[in-house]
Amino acid sequence: MPVDIMFSSFEQDAMRDERPFDRGAKPTARAWPCPDDLEQALAAISRAQKPIIIGGHGVWWSGAEASLEACATKLNIPVFNVPYHQKLLSEASAVYMGLADIHQYHPSQQAIDESDVVIMVGTRLDNQMNFGNPPLFPSGTHLICVNGSHEEIEMNRAADRVLLSDPGAFFSALAELDPFTPDWLATNRDRRAQWVKDMLADIPELDDGQIHPLQLALDVQAAMSDGDWLVIDGGNTHFWSEISVNIAGWNGLKLGSILHPGTFSMLGVGVPFASVAKLNQPDKNVVVISGDGAFLSGGSSIEAAFQEKLPIVVVIDNNGGLDCISQQQERLFSNRQHFATDFRDIPFHTMFEGLGGYGELVEKRADIIPAVERALASGKTACVNVKTVGHISPIVLATTSKRDKASIE
Repeated sequence: MPVDIMFSSFEQDAMRDERPFDRGAKPTARAWPCPDDLEQALAAISRAQKPIIIGGHGVWWSGAEASLEACATKLNIPVFNVPYHQKLLSEASAVYMGLADIHQYHPSQQAIDESDVVIMVGTRLDNQMNFGNPPLFPSGTHLICVNGSHEEIEMNRAADRVLLSDPGAFFSALAELDPFTPDWLATNRDRRAQWVKDMLADIPELDDGQIHPLQLALDVQAAMSDGDWLVIDGGNTHFWSEISVNIAGWNGLKLGSILHPGTFSMLGVGVPFASVAKLNQPDKNVVVISGDGAFLSGGSSIEAAFQEKLPIVVVIDNNGGLDCISQQQERLFSNRQHFATDFRDIPFHTMFEGLGGYGELVEKRADIIPAVERALASGKTACVNVKTVGHISPIVLATTSKRDKASIE
């Protein structure tokens, strides 16, 4: 049967008279606040005595971190970071207090309880923020949410006031207010200082052959320098490391950046995150602190680091199992037994040596810092395999207590 064939042809100058379409990168579109809405929000803030700022991912996306710090410094407002987004300020900043997480940074509860205005910028009233409800946010506290998109505004309707505004534009306007009394900021700084002392004092005295996970995290950072990148991976390893980051920052360490597995501690992201960080920051040291279970979840991607000749250092918090889960099993199972959470003794360091990298086993706390320093100096993809003793973190302790009370499990 005959086949119809259709040919199409175009003139050489077709579409050349149309408006040109620039495919290059363009500045991000920003929402400018309605003047009346902005005026009302600023008026509510100006009447405050004890305001706090809780910043989230929207501040980072808008590139407004410097504006946040400058504004908070001028006005004497303490700043907290939602516990699962990009870090906004250096932990060594004079206005930065810590995570807005009552378990990983206990003084945040006091700050929220005593505040009369909470200004949440670039974040959402989700489960981490108890949807804006008591007991996390007292009913008498005026809650203002500032977001750069109407989608996020819709998620924050529980707030007393919402403002559609680019975070940078909001901080510029906020900075025009008169400064608040420095006593409120000083009170929060004093509480942070006391919290650091208390956390360090609470690290139990262990035998020479035993290492607490918080002490491991602190010693790893002690071997790092300002500008280095820290990547965190794991469950309890993540939680203890978040605490140690705040402590090390208070003591002056200015890390270049921190990458972590998010609020649900998604295991296995440490090595990929570190590899990408090293590719983008080849002149910076990149150190991963990973739980052994987390490394077993995604550590095979270390081959990509070897393939690309990326000298990242992976410190394994080797407590011999899925410690975050086994600790919950101990508290929730009537027989207090572990189920499918314990590992054999895995020689992670020799795995790296076999692939052509640097490996070292550490069994005493005094050897941690020298071992990390040797790994960094090796110029190779390296592993420091540290034998630790599992200790339940504050957030797992709180989670299992809630489950006990609610009889969920």
